[in-house]
Amino acid sequence: MGFSIKKVGYSLLVPGLLIIISSIMVYWWPDLVRKVGDANKASALLELLPVLPYAVFGAGVIMGWRYSNTGMILGSAALALSYGCLAATGSGPGAVMGAGVLVMLPIDLFLLSLLTKRRLFTSLGMAALSVLVFQILAIWIFCEPGLTDLVNTTQQLSPELGKRFANIQTRLNLLFNNHSPLGLEHVSILGQVAFCWSFIVFIARLYFAPDQLGTGFFGALCAVFFGAVIGSPQAYMIFFFTAGLILLVTSIEASFSMAYIDELTGLPGRRSLNETMLNLGRKYVIAMIDIDHFKKFNDTYGHKTGDQVLKMIATRLGKMGGGAKTFRYGGEEFTAIFPGKEIFEALPHIEKYRQDIENTPFIIRSKGRKTSNANARGKAPAATSKRVKVTVSIGVAEPTRALTKPEQVMKAADKILYKAKKSGRNCVKSSQD
Repeated sequence: MGFSIKKVGYSLLVPGLLIIISSIMVYWWPDLVRKVGDANKASALLELLPVLPYAVFGAGVIMGWRYSNTGMILGSAALALSYGCLAATGSGPGAVMGAGVLVMLPIDLFLLSLLTKRRLFTSLGMAALSVLVFQILAIWIFCEPGLTDLVNTTQQLSPELGKRFANIQTRLNLLFNNHSPLGLEHVSILGQVAFCWSFIVFIARLYFAPDQLGTGFFGALCAVFFGAVIGSPQAYMIFFFTAGLILLVTSIEASFSMAYIDELTGLPGRRSLNETMLNLGRKYVIAMIDIDHFKKFNDTYGHKTGDQVLKMIATRLGKMGGGAKTFRYGGEEFTAIFPGKEIFEALPHIEKYRQDIENTPFIIRSKGRKTSNANARGKAPAATSKRVKVTVSIGVAEPTRALTKPEQVMKAADKILYKAKKSGRNCVKSSQD
């Protein structure tokens, strides 16, 4: 699917609202703690709040496991491990482990967002899990300043190896405590570079290949960034909780879309159509739409070109006027429902749609043409391109005394559609004809 400001903006709405609410909570946190402390009743609740993010992370792991989503499983696990480390050590000057976490987590969130359609127990899934475990061990071994006994033991066994180990720790201490003059005292220069890189590649991904789960990971990255910039324990608690919640909510939204939205065309699918029909009143119009000679078209030009035709038909159908609700019924058939309308009100919009399809040339490019060539974009089709005419046949029906249920009206519209096809195709027939 191409880039859509409306679609991406809508998918960013929930993450944005959650981050705004979290920011307000962090701002008012001192007053909230003071009021709760004065009440002497909810102090136990405040002590339990730091554990709450783990519940969200656990729910994310379970959700990811349920839907075979490696990105969700490991993303929630990475947030849990990072939050635990930051909650224990912080990320200010001297907190080398926290600084190391804030270098790796932004990169991990982007890379794991690419695995949302992968299963965990595959070569790629297990490789991602191994890398995550390796990162945690490396950060703990090389960035934990309290591991002096390990350094001493290593020096006793092998002085040269112990010296190198100590040098690595010293260099990481210097590197992760190096902060730029940008006012981000809780994020090292390496951390700032990691966040900038992740923001850039995420924005590029949302532009070229937008999807809800990718948007969720981008929202989680934003939440983690705000928590890291503020750097207080309550900021980590609130914003990491928000990051986990964003992943959870977007995963639920993505599951809903998979069930109700047709992936190829972007139109609501059969399940959404069935639910819409359950809630129709007594006055409505149903139009059944079928692409003429679609099987022959597929056999001649291939299924990929056929898919492009389906997308074109669906895109224009989604813009049909008259308050139409449009759906992909299945195969090359589509449905348009006009709630609260009668046939004479719906027919002008249906006929206009048929004419738009008829008058829109569909261009089949030759396999040798490179559409990615910037010099070729916007120019007239090459001589090797072929223009073909795509048309649709449409059957229209409305409730009558004999047709009282939406299923009956749809069946009637389908029968009228086949009359339209027998009449020569590329026409609209209704129950009034």
